Amino acid sequence: MIEAIKPEQQNPVAYARTYDSFPPQQPSKKNILRSILVSEKSIELPLNIAPIYQLERHGKYKYFLDLQETEMDLDWVHYQVQDSPIIIGEVIKSRVPIIFRKPVASIAEKWENNSLVLDIEYYAQDFAVCIDPGHGGEQFGSCSPKGLFEKELNLSFAELLQTELENLSIKTVMTRTEDESVSLDERVNFAEEHDAMLFLSIHHNALPDARDPNLERGASSHYYHEQSKPFAKYLLDKITEHTELDFYGLFRQNLHVLRENQDRISVLLELGYLIHPFESELISSPEFQAKTARIVAKAISNFFVEARLAKD
Repeated sequence: MIEAIKPEQQNPVAYARTYDSFPPQQPSKKNILRSILVSEKSIELPLNIAPIYQLERHGKYKYFLDLQETEMDLDWVHYQVQDSPIIIGEVIKSRVPIIFRKPVASIAEKWENNSLVLDIEYYAQDFAVCIDPGHGGEQFGSCSPKGLFEKELNLSFAELLQTELENLSIKTVMTRTEDESVSLDERVNFAEEHDAMLFLSIHHNALPDARDPNLERGASSHYYHEQSKPFAKYLLDKITEHTELDFYGLFRQNLHVLRENQDRISVLLELGYLIHPFESELISSPEFQAKTARIVAKAISNFFVEARLAKD
């Protein structure tokens, strides 16, 4: 009989460092990347010799490590912590994508113990939310069977959400506070100017004219950058768990306000179908809006604030 023995260490490191592939009398003159060790605040790449490399910054959440003159034979990427804030993406040729779930302030590079080590420092800024009520002014958005325009519903929900977040002591800013036109670039720039860590765009859904509005309903959550996906899913799960809205879908969308908001978590939320005869009645009711605003605010607090405080 074979018995499994639980290790004393809760998270044993199953990590392959470089090993002696060549006999001592014939040392290798080449670098071969076989493994990467990822902790919460560092990345370690064991190599034979100090490499020629370039670290490229693509915003607060993404870098590329270009390991020139290094052969790729990557067998192990070991994450020492669950839900790691660092993700190693698909390596193409010599380029290693490094994706972060927290905004990076700086990366210090060093060659130590036959490893290229990247030490990461994250921003310690106060958490702030930029609420973006979609449409406005001449941009009406969708329309309910009773003539309610999406731009009005987006703004009324955003105002409720702002109140709920401020009751939780979370700083908020809004891209618009009245019925006015705001360009997509202005929305992105506004979030950047206020150094928001979360950009949340509020919308209510519609369908093309050729589609039957009776057949589709429910809430959906949209993201573009990888750092935004975990919260996009978490938020949608909480909404569909605690409201009458069905789970319509989690989508990666090449939308301007998501794509260009690369230095923060950016999510577009569709809170049901405004053109659906029955769902429009639900989502436009004051009771539903108030309840859902509390759910979204609590989800934001749980995901970003309380989880961070518990970890600290």
